[in-house]
Amino acid sequence: MFGKTALVYQSKKKDDWDKAQKLLADAGIEYNAWKVEEPPIAGCGSKIDPRKFMRKVEVPKEIYRIEVDKDNRSNAEKILQGNVLPVISYGL
Repeated sequence: MFGKTALVYQSKKKDDWDKAQKLLADAGIEYNAWKVEEPPIAGCGSKIDPRKFMRKVEVPKEIYRIEVDKDNRSNAEKILQGNVLPVISYGL
């Protein structure tokens, strides 16, 4: 997968992310999956994460993403549609 890629999945739920990866693998679609940590809201260079003391429940910080080749985007979206949580795009 060295060409242009398109984001087809983004969520904070790991079990759903694993399910999406399995669906794409079973369909034979190559994908790149990774997780990133959402930056804290406190600002640049801040070592304090306000999510830890502002709420009684721990808020997940990881964002799980999957991208595929642009040529396979429509196929991947059809496979994921209705089988995993709806993907909300953040302008990506």
